[in-house]
Parts: sequence; structure tokens; C-alpha cells
Amino acid sequence: MICSKFLKLKLALLISAAVIVISAANILSYMFLPGGLTEKKVIIIEPNFSVHKISLLLEQEKVIKYRPLFEIISRIYAYYTPLKSGEYEFPSSITPYQVIRTLASGKSIVHHLLIPEGYTVHEILERINSEDRLVGTISGEIPEGYLMPSTYFYSYGDKREKIVDLMRRQMSRTLDETMSKLPANSPLKTRSDVLIMASIIEKEAGHDDERKKIAAVFLNRLKKGMKLQADPTTAYAITKGKYKLTRALTYADLKNPSPYNTYYVHGLPVGPIACPGRASLEAVVAPAISNDLYFVVNGLGGHNFSQSLKEHNIYVQKFKARRR
Repeated sequence: MICSKFLKLKLALLISAAVIVISAANILSYMFLPGGLTEKKVIIIEPNFSVHKISLLLEQEKVIKYRPLFEIISRIYAYYTPLKSGEYEFPSSITPYQVIRTLASGKSIVHHLLIPEGYTVHEILERINSEDRLVGTISGEIPEGYLMPSTYFYSYGDKREKIVDLMRRQMSRTLDETMSKLPANSPLKTRSDVLIMASIIEKEAGHDDERKKIAAVFLNRLKKGMKLQADPTTAYAITKGKYKLTRALTYADLKNPSPYNTYYVHGLPVGPIACPGRASLEAVVAPAISNDLYFVVNGLGGHNFSQSLKEHNIYVQKFKARRR
């Protein structure tokens, strides 16, 4: 009798062990076999999503099969390594194990945000605010010119304020580097002077190789006490950087008594008119060696430079003839 009971217990244990082995084999098979995804898909896991919500979303998007089993395994995995919110790209035929590892890694898709040189602060903030994968609001007033144009990288859920702070620091560092190269005999003396001049060069330059030539013209004019007479400053006096002036400047515009209008004021305008890039900042402290005092667009994307008003007027007439 005892022997019979022992044999039954042994058989039950063997059956249980076999069931466990078979179940483990099935789970392993499930975890490492491709899921149902036939093409890559980008999915956003919102903050504070539970494992249950994540599993439902992945099932709905056909990233996984057999959701109840995936959810049980994910709960066990998340006990040790939580699944993180973010924006993830899942390739076709991804396995459940790879899905869980991806979500636990937190390696969200990285996006790039291109801020062109010469954008105003208003234009930059508009672009940042239009990125719907960024969150939060930008607080406080940002003075014109003090954001560094460049390419910035972010992931889903990053804060807009974080991007702006980085742009501020980048401009500050670049200004520090630039000021260390400012010649002692330059008519510019402060960080503000350099930034203002660089912003004008940025808006005037048609080609990168013209920045230093344009810088030389404006610095030469400052040394001689001549007005800068830079068209972009007159346009900024009208728009304040809030929009683009789509019409030609008029004689009345040139007479506008704005502290930004360099046809009206002597010396530099009261502040920057855009956010300049590194190349324009460097042109200010290392201008071309030149006696030029004038330049005018040549109709081919660049400018003609001259030392005398007579020569300048000839180039102006050539440009007008080309336009006709």
C-alpha cells in the first residue's frame, strides 16, 4: 500500500516536472521567435503607462502576439528593470524578448532640430514650439541674438526649456572664444558690440567667403565715423524680428528714427538683429585686410565691393541694369 502511494507520488512529480519543462520550452520558444510585425513601426510609450497598457498598445499595433503571456513575462522583467516611456522604432519580425529589452533600455529615437544661422529669436522659438515631441513651455524673455544657431538633438519628452538653455550656453561659450581673439585696435570693445556686428554680417552675407569682406567694410566705416547703412537693420527696425519684410525698402524706411536703423543712427544699432553663427562671429574679429567702404548685391547671389563711392555707384547701376 505504502509502495503504491510512493509510486503515485513519484509519477505525479515526474508529470509536474515534465509540464514545467514543456512550459519553459514553450515560453523560451515564444520569447525568441519573431512576433507579428511585418514592417518597422514607430510607437510612442507615454509616461506612466502601466505594463498592461504597454502590452495592449503593442498588441494593437501588431508588434507582439499572445498578449497575456507577454504581459506576465514583462511584469516579471519590469520588477527588476522597469520599462521606460519614449518613442521607439521596432523593426519587422522583432521578438518579444527584443521588445522588452528595447523598452527597458530607454533608448528613444533621437531627432535633430536644425536652427539656421541668421534666424531671429522669435523664429527660433516658433520652430522649437512647433516640435510636438518636445514638452513644456519656454519661460522669460530672451534678448535678440543670444541663441546659438546649430543642429540640436532631442528625444520624445525632452523639455523645450532644456533646448533653449543649451542654445544660450553655446552662444555664451562661442562669444567667450571670439572675444579672446578680438584685436586691441578694433573699434568694437564689448561682447555686445561683437554680437551686434556679427548679426548684421550674418544677414548681409550671400556666401560664406564674403563674411570677412563684409566685416572689413563695416569696421572700416566705423573707424571713419561713417554710418553703417546696412539694409537688414532698417528692415529689423520695421519688423522687430517678428516676421519677414517681403517688400523693398522705401526712402521713408531709411529715414525711420529707430535705434536699429543704421541709415538713421551713427555707429552700431542698439542691439543684435538676428542670431549669428560662429563664422560671422569669427569674421568680426578676423576681417579681411581691405580698404573697402561699400558693397552692393551683384544679382548672382554675391556682392561687388569698392573703396570709393564713384566705383560703388557704377556697380549699383550695373545691378539695376541686370535686374531690368
